Amino acid sequence: MSIQQIHYKNKSEIKLNSIFSFTRMAGIFFFILTAASSAVAQEYATDRLFMKEFSKTKCRSLAEYKINSLKIIRTMTLEQQALLNQNVWSKLRSNLPLSPGEKKHLRQLKKKGVSSTKLSSKNIWDRKAAQFREIRLKCK
Repeated sequence: MSIQQIHYKNKSEIKLNSIFSFTRMAGIFFFILTAASSAVAQEYATDRLFMKEFSKTKCRSLAEYKINSLKIIRTMTLEQQALLNQNVWSKLRSNLPLSPGEKKHLRQLKKKGVSSTKLSSKNIWDRKAAQFREIRLKCK
């Protein structure tokens, strides 16, 4: 090899070594910078507002889910019980056969009488509305 080629090879190795050392130092500096900045992250006031609204929204959605499940539950109203009593008595008067459920209801009517502890549909919906309002107010 000639002296010129050796000199050129040494020059290119020096350039590569300086580039590698520069990138290595830049990588270390970048790593230190990201580690320091992530440890002391800045918190904005909007972050707290967002988290507060997020928790309120989550609470509201859970409350609405619970309300919808409560709406599905059916209870016998005073009006429905009166219609059932009327149906049983009219079938009995006209000598039509009673279903097993109607026979059971007739036995209860004969034993306990016509007194009822059922609520009217208006009263039931008033109670449910108050219960729904109470559930919704917990999220405010």
